[in-house]
Amino acid sequence: MIFLNNLKSFKSEEIKRTWESNPSLWIILIVIGIVSLLVLILWFGLMKKEAKDTTQPKYDLKNIKRYDSEILNYFVTFIIPILSLDPKSLPSIVMNLLLVVIEGIYYISNNVLYFNVILLIAGFHVYSAEDEKYIIVSRKSREEIYFGGCVQIGTTNIFYC
Repeated sequence: MIFLNNLKSFKSEEIKRTWESNPSLWIILIVIGIVSLLVLILWFGLMKKEAKDTTQPKYDLKNIKRYDSEILNYFVTFIIPILSLDPKSLPSIVMNLLLVVIEGIYYISNNVLYFNVILLIAGFHVYSAEDEKYIIVSRKSREEIYFGGCVQIGTTNIFYC
């Protein structure tokens, strides 16, 4: 999105000009994107593996509420840095980096790592249960979760159905 924001058109000369404005920034962003996607894919794999393990206890969670809109609120907090970043300006890059680090620390310390737009894109829904004590990540509807039971992921408050 940052790259697209700095394009004036989709002509090859414009793409080249934008890339040459700060190639190291674009490479870093591409690497971070690839690493993030790989970690997310590994996390999906872990969740599915634990859910298939028949020795894992299944939990029936009640008072399930959809949490997808909260994820979109999380996404909006990153729109300002994306739209304001000037790839030619080191102070702009540092300022946006600090903002993203502060937001990252906030979300990690408050254990809201499931706030991920990619989950929505991949077809997952995020629910809260038991008065927001537990988080459920699932492709199932709320009604299907009531009858199926969920598996806890590790020792977290996150469940997969």
